Amino acid sequence: MEEVMDNFEIDPAFPTESVKKHEEKSPAIKWGWLRAVLFLLANAIASTVVIGVTFLIILIVKGIDLATVMTDRAQIYELMGSNERTILQVAGFLAMLLMVWIFRKFIDRKTMLSLGFKYKGYGVDLIWGLVLGFVLIIFGTLVLMLTGNLTIAEYRIDILSLSISLFLYIVVALNEEIMFRGYVLSNFCESVNKYLALVITSALFMAIHLGNPNLSILALVNLFLAGIVLGIYYIHKQNLWLPIGMHLTWNYFQGPVFGYEVSGTTEQSIIVQNLQGNELLTGGDFGLEGSLLATAGIIIITIFLHFKYKKAPYEKVI
Repeated sequence: MEEVMDNFEIDPAFPTESVKKHEEKSPAIKWGWLRAVLFLLANAIASTVVIGVTFLIILIVKGIDLATVMTDRAQIYELMGSNERTILQVAGFLAMLLMVWIFRKFIDRKTMLSLGFKYKGYGVDLIWGLVLGFVLIIFGTLVLMLTGNLTIAEYRIDILSLSISLFLYIVVALNEEIMFRGYVLSNFCESVNKYLALVITSALFMAIHLGNPNLSILALVNLFLAGIVLGIYYIHKQNLWLPIGMHLTWNYFQGPVFGYEVSGTTEQSIIVQNLQGNELLTGGDFGLEGSLLATAGIIIITIFLHFKYKKAPYEKVI
């Protein structure tokens, strides 16, 4: 029984409310979970305001009637091209980054670097992340092609579009990883067992995608599992570069390269594909990440990352 309970102790790599290093300043708010919750609320308000104002400016510039858009939410995705979505993502990212800086400096009283930005010694992990994100998509694509569910209609290359999409998905990866793995997960880990913290933040990660179009039950499950696979490395290493790399290539190769929907949204892509067959296998209109192939791939990669890094040495950054 003691051995079982030992597995659920709070990891010493995360300084808890009762275990503080002498060289650290005490946070303004004692409880890590409360800091995380307050950050999410503050960030939701700040991001909503900034993105909302940016959205209104875009509508005015494009000459689109706001009332028309509000009566049919589907039009938002039709009217917003990659340029507009990129602008909105950047606006939200900057708002989030500002809130992280404020909370880190005045509430946590720690450096931004300590969120997991240390790069020296972690370059290989970034490469691992980039490779694993690509492998996850290529695995599903090859299975669909071999089973006859996916055929390639044509190829088209638009360097400008690909460049804009690359920038967009770099911003998306940075935004979600800094927010959920960097700030929220690290603070929850200071209050509860790191595996419980991972489950909680993965559920929150899933929740922010509830407004995505073409969402299915399986897609929701996979979004939760995505939070697990992107966070499993972080709870062992407290570093962001692997999940950032994995998140980037996962989205980029899924949409702009192979032509799947990315979380329900359509992108201009190099490959124009014809997809048919059972949606449990193909993911349907949500994209490959709404399929059982994604489920299997995510679980396999999660297990791989867990056993690869759970015994890895940890170097604390203040």
